[in-house]
Amino acid sequence: MEISLTPNVERLLRLKIAEGLYDSLEEAINGTLSIALTGKYFSQERIDELNAEIQKGIDDYEAGRYSEGLDFMDEIIAEYE
Repeated sequence: MEISLTPNVERLLRLKIAEGLYDSLEEAINGTLSIALTGKYFSQERIDELNAEIQKGIDDYEAGRYSEGLDFMDEIIAEYE
């Protein structure tokens, strides 16, 4: 079988190979398709859980319950000094 990949898909697969997740382009394609076809990567339940966590973060932000990144890090460092 012969397939053509878009440049973006090929680049992403090659990144997975460079990260050591796969040993070859063929293995990367087969692994990715296997995950996609079996739904092992993200089940609908997991997607719903992630969306709920995202919504919590949005709600906290809108209610003013957040810290700026550097301020937060300063607080953590101060606790351990």
